Amino acid sequence: MDDNDISNLSEEQLNYFETKSIKQGLDLKGGIYIVLEVDLPQLVDNLAKNKDKKFNEFLEKLRNDYNDSTLDFFTLFEDEAEKREIKLPRYFISYGKTKEQIISELSLQSDDSIKRVIEIIQNRVDQFGVSEPTIQKQGNNRVIVELAGIKDPERARDLLQSTALLELMIVKSIESTTSLIRQIDNVAKGSIEDNEEGIDELFSEQESSQNLSFSSKLISVGGDLAVSSDELLSLKEIIEQDEVKQILEATNSLILTSNSSINLINDFGEEEEFYRLYHLFDNAELTGGVIEDAQMRLSQSGVTAGQAVVQVEMNSEGSREWARITGANINNRIAIVLDRKVHMAPVIRSQIFGGGTVIEGLDSIEEAEDIAIVLRAGALPVPVNIAEERTVGASLGADSVSQGTLSMIIGLFLVVIFLVIFYRLSGLIASFSVMWTLILLLGVLALLEATLTLPGIAGLILTVGMSVDANVIIFERIKEELRNGKSVRSAIDSGYERAITTIVDANLT
Repeated sequence: MDDNDISNLSEEQLNYFETKSIKQGLDLKGGIYIVLEVDLPQLVDNLAKNKDKKFNEFLEKLRNDYNDSTLDFFTLFEDEAEKREIKLPRYFISYGKTKEQIISELSLQSDDSIKRVIEIIQNRVDQFGVSEPTIQKQGNNRVIVELAGIKDPERARDLLQSTALLELMIVKSIESTTSLIRQIDNVAKGSIEDNEEGIDELFSEQESSQNLSFSSKLISVGGDLAVSSDELLSLKEIIEQDEVKQILEATNSLILTSNSSINLINDFGEEEEFYRLYHLFDNAELTGGVIEDAQMRLSQSGVTAGQAVVQVEMNSEGSREWARITGANINNRIAIVLDRKVHMAPVIRSQIFGGGTVIEGLDSIEEAEDIAIVLRAGALPVPVNIAEERTVGASLGADSVSQGTLSMIIGLFLVVIFLVIFYRLSGLIASFSVMWTLILLLGVLALLEATLTLPGIAGLILTVGMSVDANVIIFERIKEELRNGKSVRSAIDSGYERAITTIVDANLT
């Protein structure tokens, strides 16, 4: 069936033929092969409590060693903890009182996380519409995903790798942000001087004349702060300093950027890319665990009319909490954060009942659909990284099918010619027998919903060869019995009886 025939089929007919046909594997249909690696160091970091500088240094060393080693993660974990004299109960008291108990419990948590990762990825792939995906565990911390027929590998890759951690966080006031930036400036400059003039000007229309280490990288955009894409890396380096981290922890603060950029004209008259900067309370008021449903919709009102949005519905517990949060924060802004990127930060105008909200600020319908999928499937319990990836082009898949089919047809033709020339009528009957065997085999594969791969086609050709081999042995035995003077019926019976031992021995060995 060519593309024109397929396009003329109704949806019902197309679904019928898809369910009755043999599924094609990755090497025939094209697609992607991805090996996902669960971030076990991050899992341990998430489970730890009372973390300090000593623990963070231990975990960083462990992460580097694990990336360069083939040893089991928890073997390295135990060895490194002993070298650094890390008192594990201090950080994992809820998982046991001894080192052995804690490592055993952490290992169980790791196994459980990988099972949940596989389950969530399976749900995402199913909702993405991929037929017959292959998802299986490899080793202690890897998951193999094969998606045949994928036309947009990059979108599928993002869908698999996205943690999908949804958090609703309150945005801090301008006063709090001003105070925080002043403290960071003092740390970045290595002094304790107050630079109120330079900070305050960020929230006015005037350009700052102060060349501050942190605040000089920021501009004011419609009441928000923003940083250019060129300065983003250096700004993050300042935030990662230990002294700045301590300030953020002491003030219960979190600094995040927007998920999408805006283009502005800089001082040189050139267009430049900027990301909005948000100062949030470092505790989520709600997380994606309360989501009951998420659907892509086209907005019908306001400035976003016609744009793709995600309509989120919460369960009863989430609805109660959402009403409480919105009621207690009227006229404050709340940020909708997905995977540590702020998608929007609207002002709460009134208390919201019913547990519904909308995620806006998305770039395309595809992005809205993907976010809805990952929110429905749930967040991954731990981040995953792509350890290996291979893309099989559709043209390569089509070539493989064409070459495999051609080799099978040529092989069958040569077999029929051989049997007819050497055994005449008996050979013709045997040829029909071989063809019916192949047809029945394909029917069984379709019934069992098996996936056909290129090695599978080779296996079918081998099956045909073995069938022909068996027929040749039987025919030669029958000819031998006829030469010994037996009747046709007796020769056939003796030929089958004497050939069966040889056939079984040849197939087994």
